[in-house]
Amino acid sequence: MLRIGVMSAVLILNLSLQSTIFRYIEIYGVRPNTALIIIISYSILRGDVEGAILGFFAGFLQDVYFNSYIGLYALVFMLAGYFCGKPFKDYFRENFFLPLSLIAISSLAFQFVLYAANFFFRVKLDFPSYFRTFILPGSVYTIILSVPIYSLLYGINNKLEEAEKNKRKLF
Repeated sequence: MLRIGVMSAVLILNLSLQSTIFRYIEIYGVRPNTALIIIISYSILRGDVEGAILGFFAGFLQDVYFNSYIGLYALVFMLAGYFCGKPFKDYFRENFFLPLSLIAISSLAFQFVLYAANFFFRVKLDFPSYFRTFILPGSVYTIILSVPIYSLLYGINNKLEEAEKNKRKLF
């Protein structure tokens, strides 16, 4: 129950930061996708099912507050949380290379999915221009912020696991 409350607070804090402060740190109209970083980090630390659940709720919040159509972010974030948490149950969580590479791949894939959705809904997007102005800068910006956010979530996860371990102690 404590984990649900903490992760809900993390998602709400992220949503608040994205709608307020991150508008002022955008570079050339591109903001970092911190929700994707949180989802990938959490799915690596906790597994595929919990990552998919967190991804769905984070995407649903993004859809409700920022998008004109509901469901795209929820679906994409849920799939990202599931697939990034699936094969990595037994690895060293202290290794920062794996989260960094998964966030890079997921960020590029996420940007391509957004391009495809925008292409189908608007039918007027030039891919090389979109790649130069949105996909590449957005992915690089997200990758740069992934190390401190993963470190923070790693610390939060360790404290929650310690609290859960102490709570389950019977003797």
